[in-house]
Amino acid sequence: MPREKPYPCYTCGTYEPHRQPKDDRERNVIRKLENLKANAYVEHYWICVTGDRDCRNIRSAGRVRPFDPPQKMPNPE
Repeated sequence: MPREKPYPCYTCGTYEPHRQPKDDRERNVIRKLENLKANAYVEHYWICVTGDRDCRNIRSAGRVRPFDPPQKMPNPE
């Protein structure tokens, strides 16, 4: 189970719970966004999981807005 931590969310505008990528599909989405190799470490990225709205904004532990424009984790197919 991925860990959750409160982080400021750029798209929500408040501190919200965020979780680490939970499976290979989510890790591969982040790797593709960052143009990383297939086995690159991406556990320092966090996904907004607020219960109020379906945000899914991706951020890194050190940067609130690592992507311009902000990127959301796609829904599972």
